[in-house]
Amino acid sequence: MTLERAFHFCSLLLAAVAFIGLVLTDEIPAGLVALGLAALAVTIARTIGWGGDRLVGRIAGLPESAWTALLIAVFVSFGVDLLLISRDILPAAVHFLILLMIVKLFHLQHRKDFLQLYAISLLELLAAAALTVELWYAAVFIAYVFAAIWTLILYHLRNEAEEAHTESSPTARPVTAQFFWTTNGIAVGSFCLTLVIFFLIPRIGTGFFQKNRTELIRTSGFSEKVDLGVIGAVKLDPTVVMRVEFPDQRGPVKDALYFRGASYDTYDGRAWGNRSSVRRMLERTPDGVFLVSTPEAAAAAESGGLRQEILIEALDTTVLFGASFVETIKGGFSVVQVDGVGGLSLPYPTSARFQYSVRSIPGRLRESDRAAESAGYPYLIRKRFLQLPDMSPRVAALAREVAGEGRTPHDRAQAVERHLQQQYQYSLDVGTTVSASPVEDFLFTRKTGYCEHYATAMVVMLRTLGIPSRLVTGFLPGPWNDFGNYYSVRQQDAHAWVEVYFPGSGWVTFDPTPNVPAAAPPFFWKLGKVVDSVRLKWDRYVVQYSFRDQMTAAKSLREGGEKVRSELSDFLSALTRGMASVKAWLTESASAYGGFLLGGLAAVVLVVGLVLAWSRLGRSGGARHVDPRTARQMAAIHLYERMLRILEAQGLLKPPGATPLEFARQVARERGEAARSVESLTGLYCRVRFGQAPLSPDDARQAQELLAGLQAAGPR
Repeated sequence: MTLERAFHFCSLLLAAVAFIGLVLTDEIPAGLVALGLAALAVTIARTIGWGGDRLVGRIAGLPESAWTALLIAVFVSFGVDLLLISRDILPAAVHFLILLMIVKLFHLQHRKDFLQLYAISLLELLAAAALTVELWYAAVFIAYVFAAIWTLILYHLRNEAEEAHTESSPTARPVTAQFFWTTNGIAVGSFCLTLVIFFLIPRIGTGFFQKNRTELIRTSGFSEKVDLGVIGAVKLDPTVVMRVEFPDQRGPVKDALYFRGASYDTYDGRAWGNRSSVRRMLERTPDGVFLVSTPEAAAAAESGGLRQEILIEALDTTVLFGASFVETIKGGFSVVQVDGVGGLSLPYPTSARFQYSVRSIPGRLRESDRAAESAGYPYLIRKRFLQLPDMSPRVAALAREVAGEGRTPHDRAQAVERHLQQQYQYSLDVGTTVSASPVEDFLFTRKTGYCEHYATAMVVMLRTLGIPSRLVTGFLPGPWNDFGNYYSVRQQDAHAWVEVYFPGSGWVTFDPTPNVPAAAPPFFWKLGKVVDSVRLKWDRYVVQYSFRDQMTAAKSLREGGEKVRSELSDFLSALTRGMASVKAWLTESASAYGGFLLGGLAAVVLVVGLVLAWSRLGRSGGARHVDPRTARQMAAIHLYERMLRILEAQGLLKPPGATPLEFARQVARERGEAARSVESLTGLYCRVRFGQAPLSPDDARQAQELLAGLQAAGPR
């Protein structure tokens, strides 16, 4: 492939990469996608010689008036799209860019046309960045950088050839291996420089166009009222809702994890509600940490709690999740709210994935509560968490029977939990019939259900025994990703469990749902974990990269520099001590064997001096006349310098700052009769000197004839 054809191909490839980036966002109408792909396919096929000449030639041959009318139609369509169809500046502008690209693909005649196509492709790439934050954009961006470097280098060569007006254009030569690898090396260097610039430029906020453009993931079980059975609808959905890292852990957390979301205190027989739904804003410290409970508990969590980094997807709920029980939370938000049962939330839903940090202290049962045979519960606790709807006495009778001989509230709670785990079967297939009393139907009729049925049954049974308890919804950890060291929490990990109140310990977690054996993962599961790990790094270090991350990186670099400086100082100190020891040894040896040491040292110095002198003479003799330029380049230089001397003798002096081509144009203006000879000699010089072209005997003979004619012509 010649450089000229490579230039056209790279220009079209640049536009194709940017257009594909827009197509992958899934925001472009099918009609525009089809038109854009057809235009690119036809023009690329014509460039590489696969056909399309007649169609492209017929379209490109339209009169200028037709092209003007077509551009006016594109601008009118943009106005109609903005005002009547999309009614949004970003999609309307994207559609406008695609139409402009299609028009320009068939009208690449002049230099400005290619520059306009490059500008359109760059705007398309930026528009794709505003429409998506997915991992595939990284591949599109890298491909665009490589295509852009190739295109700009070839554009520069083509531009120089047009300005030279030589018969033998450099772009007519084929693409050599040296040119191919050099250009790719420049592209790699440019990409690395782009990464450095990206991580060094301060982050000042989020993009304007990225807001309100992400489709929210629908969740169940976190609204103010939850009907029994809503969580079962998502138990087969593998959609990832969040990824949780534990920076202080090297592997999966050993203790049971429950990512707490919402909690409920009131049950009406069919649904759960929250009488304490009034929210208050959490106190925020100067460094941006929100305190969920007391400052003392927050300090304990900061020093020894379970630290989590949570990247949460765009959900249709304002609930914030964290391992039980959250004590502090920090993220890129200005307000965090908490309700009367410890549920954390934002005041408004988010439209994009975001990241925050959480520190939790697991609920621990004190030994005094474990052994206490009776408990004195506060009035407000008894009023709110012993509420029960009207139901059959069989439920209370079953609870008393199961609790049996349990001496303490803790023993009775464990007995109920164990009974539900062992005597009932877990199943998502509970039918579609709506029962008048789902708990009684679960306990006495079906004896199958899923987490909501188990948790609701335990809360109701404990309340009949006078033990305050409440239902909690959230997520289990999900599978552990070995490659990225985090949990992938999915919709199907949604769960419901129970929290029981003890006067000295507070709320303690119980889970009556039996363990369900996990299904065997498919054979490509490990590959999926690798891809998901890369996606997390993309979100963490590119999409969510913030000014706080830059400050953390700068602090780490400073601490690393201080460590290196300290280690270097220790090394120099040890080296100094070693040199002092060697000096002392030499002093002692010199006093004892001074004559022998002096003679040996002189002999060593003499031998080293002779070797160095011999090697220096050898190098200077062999390299004195080495010149990096080849013989043909030197011949071309001599010919060009002879031409300059002839012209100087005739009154035409080459300015010091003028290039060979610029000087040739100067000669054409001032001495028209010598222009042809000077232009031919200059072209030969440039091809051989800079283009590595061969200097044939015919070229040398023709150059001598031109010089002779130039000298014979003399001054005007």
